[in-house]
Amino acid sequence: MPLVNNLLKKSLVPVVIFCFSKNRCDNSADSMFGTDLTSSSEKSEIRVFCDKAFSRLKGSDRNLPQVVRIQSLLRRGIGAHHAGLLPIVKEVVEMLFCRGVIKVLFSTETFAMGVNAPARTVVFDSLRKFDGKEHRKLLPGEYIQMAGRAGRRGLDNIGTVIIMCRDEIPEESDLKNLIVGKPTRLESQFRLTYTMILHLLRVEELKVEDMLKRSFAEFRAQKNLPEKEKLLLQMLSQTTKPIECIKGEPSIEEYFEMSLQAEEHREYITEAIMQSPSSQQFLIPGRLVVIKSESDDDHLLGVILKGPSQKLNKYIVLVLTGDCTSSALSLELSNKTEKEPGDFQQGHFITPKGKRGIDDEYYSSGSSRKGSGAINISLPYKGDASGMGFEVRAIEKKEIMSICTSKIKIDQVKLLEDGSKAAYSKTFQMLIKEQPEGTKYPPALNAIKDLNLKGMDLVESYHAYHRLLQKMSENKWHGCIKLKEHISLTREQKQHKNKLNELRFEMSDEALQQMPEFQGRIDVLKVINYIDSDLVVQLKGRVACEMNSCEELISTECLFENQLDDLEPEEAVAIMSAFVFQQRNTSEPSLTPKLAEAKKRLYDTAIKLGTLQAQFKVPVDPEEYARDNLKFGLVEVVYEWAKGTPFADICELTDVSEGLIVRTIVRLDETCREFRNAASIMGNSALYKKMEVASNAIKRDIVFAASLYVTGI
Repeated sequence: MPLVNNLLKKSLVPVVIFCFSKNRCDNSADSMFGTDLTSSSEKSEIRVFCDKAFSRLKGSDRNLPQVVRIQSLLRRGIGAHHAGLLPIVKEVVEMLFCRGVIKVLFSTETFAMGVNAPARTVVFDSLRKFDGKEHRKLLPGEYIQMAGRAGRRGLDNIGTVIIMCRDEIPEESDLKNLIVGKPTRLESQFRLTYTMILHLLRVEELKVEDMLKRSFAEFRAQKNLPEKEKLLLQMLSQTTKPIECIKGEPSIEEYFEMSLQAEEHREYITEAIMQSPSSQQFLIPGRLVVIKSESDDDHLLGVILKGPSQKLNKYIVLVLTGDCTSSALSLELSNKTEKEPGDFQQGHFITPKGKRGIDDEYYSSGSSRKGSGAINISLPYKGDASGMGFEVRAIEKKEIMSICTSKIKIDQVKLLEDGSKAAYSKTFQMLIKEQPEGTKYPPALNAIKDLNLKGMDLVESYHAYHRLLQKMSENKWHGCIKLKEHISLTREQKQHKNKLNELRFEMSDEALQQMPEFQGRIDVLKVINYIDSDLVVQLKGRVACEMNSCEELISTECLFENQLDDLEPEEAVAIMSAFVFQQRNTSEPSLTPKLAEAKKRLYDTAIKLGTLQAQFKVPVDPEEYARDNLKFGLVEVVYEWAKGTPFADICELTDVSEGLIVRTIVRLDETCREFRNAASIMGNSALYKKMEVASNAIKRDIVFAASLYVTGI
């Protein structure tokens, strides 16, 4: 109220106050019960206008609470405008506001969208709104749309916009983003529907795929097609170097595929091992490990010098960086070729703990003082001994490729605190000695027996990994001296082939974003006999094409299951209201046993259809599908209205606003026409007559009052 008085003093009316709920609009308007903003001449104009507008209503409708209340507000120059108002009431408010006799209008944001009714001042009751899912801040585009109502062309030099600060003052950055922020990014709202698919299947000249390509969602992809075609031609003209080997023509592709599969299994197993608590007891100072190298082809042997600490949550390891080039995979394969074919090793073993000697345990030798735990060398620390290099580095646990069976004695104090070259030389020599003759790495711990690898998938992957290694060791290519070169060539050829296939896919219809959903919907239509195997639309499909105001599958199945046959016209149209009513939360209607049974039948049909769609990967949840497309909140109201009950009385049966009741019944008349057309296609004359009777029963009084914009005052 103080705000309105201030605006009156400064001649900043008429004003539109945007509230983001219907209840807020009504309550705000009612709170100004003692305020009168109109002159006697304006009161007379408003009274005459209202009398003419509402004279087309019959007696009982003229005395509806909403009609009486709004006239009382309008005479004082106050108005309210939202979706809960009766259509004729909204039109009266809009016309009077455009005439300038309404000084203060409380409205939801819909007033800023379709009605050309500017004001001198716009007030925002809040900068947050509920969008149907959550309470959020206004978007820049929404703010501009509403704020743009401020300022009347030819009357005002400037328009005034006021933001009310009820709880706290908005941050400057939030206001700046709201007023001059980036507009909302355009996103395609194109959605596939069964009706669209069926209509397009009936037109030979246009395919559904062509419609998908023309959508905004596919605009960028279609725009880049010429470049992709040019790139594809270039790649097709390129020749790949042939692989020539003295071993003849063995299948290098098969060997390469096996190596890729083996690597996948190894990575999966290694990740599981490193994350398991069982590996912790082995990852101690002195334990030999294989470290992942940057080349992914040549892993490094190392020894753990220090475990993770609060200060540094990494492992400190010493690794060999010499000239050895054999990989971990090649090592395991070379070890396997030395064994008999029937004596293939299923992993590496470690001496059971109970049978180890005292020398098998770890000791820190050579130092008489206790270490402080500090690391006094700069990491990474590089050095060399006996012509080979080594490096001390900090690594993550995920960089450890495998844990070896071997341990050596190290001196943490001399290595990490003193940086003793002699200690490094000694450790380096012990590390070299642990390498088996002719190989680079000591045996690894057995993943199942030593590291307690569990889980069916992990154990199966472990055995599959070793079966692949067995096959690779028996392949002709395994002993080739140019194996590494040939593998590299094969990888290049495969990458080239994959790139070609990727380009072809991106240029095909299969790459369309909504193609998987389209295929799923086609499969659903085939199962329920709306189309045949040749995509020819059948009788049920033709009926579904008539359903535009409601969900096509549920309504069509309702008709073909004869769910309306045992209902009277009033009961049938009442159940049909579930197709067009949109409000989720309403009071529970009181239904007759016959209507309750019809409601259950229809809901079960929706659940069945939702389940079928989910089976074919259509993004639908059966329960949500049924709830979204069937809302039974106005069944009782429509039933009583069709029986001839006055509008004032049916409003007492529900908490749904009068405006929404009218809008639902008007849409329901359109649904009756669609059902009547469907009955004609089906050849069901009884249903045709029932829909005619139902349509006539609801088409009366205030619900179907003519628009003031059409007939004039």
